[in-house]
Amino acid sequence: MFQGFYNLASNMIVQNRNMNVISNNMANISTPGYKSDQLVQGTFRDEILYRYENGNRTQIGETSRINTAEEKATNYAQGGLEQTGRKLDVGLNGNGFFAVQNGNETVYTRNGSFNVDNEGYLVVQGIGRVLGENGPIRVNTDDIYVSQQGYVLSSDGSEIYGQLRVVDFQDYNQLEKTTGGAFRTNAQPQAAQGTLVQQGYLESSNVSMVKEMTNMMSGQRALQSSAQLLKMYDQLSGKAIELGTL
Repeated sequence: MFQGFYNLASNMIVQNRNMNVISNNMANISTPGYKSDQLVQGTFRDEILYRYENGNRTQIGETSRINTAEEKATNYAQGGLEQTGRKLDVGLNGNGFFAVQNGNETVYTRNGSFNVDNEGYLVVQGIGRVLGENGPIRVNTDDIYVSQQGYVLSSDGSEIYGQLRVVDFQDYNQLEKTTGGAFRTNAQPQAAQGTLVQQGYLESSNVSMVKEMTNMMSGQRALQSSAQLLKMYDQLSGKAIELGTL
């Protein structure tokens, strides 16, 4: 009797979570280097196929038929490089991430919108200090030159401040998104291969506004439909109870 309630309520919960993911993507459409997320949903059909392929033929009455939010998948495709002309803006052309010191840990980001803090260190706003091969990079000026190999120098080339630590990972599934669209992981990073550092450019987010708007409208329709059906189901259940008491 109550299976319909479970099915409809579970779908509403999943669609609410899906709307949160979509809203977060849209809110970060202007965040440099941001990677979009997508909610991966599980259905009754998926579970049946999984159990069949694994030789576990559970009785239908004992198998869950609710819709579930299984995981949140990140799209790591590179966004477009947009020229800004700003010396502290740096984009990565190729795979990899900037290493940034965030408190007591190292996090990784594609956001190359750097600034200089009050102690003269390169920072990514809201995340932390930009790391070089020998620790945080201290420049004491915003008049710098950054080579394609990631070396940070004074504008006249007379002083080398350090080399940006640009790293990559074999398995992106081990990355966990954290503050500001950065990632943390316990996996061992390796030097990015063939990646060029482009001064005066920023990588745009890979969020597609058209796709997110389409997904939002689809999610809203699914949410509204489930809510309406749940209301009808509740009314019918009430009628059945009334008839049963006559």
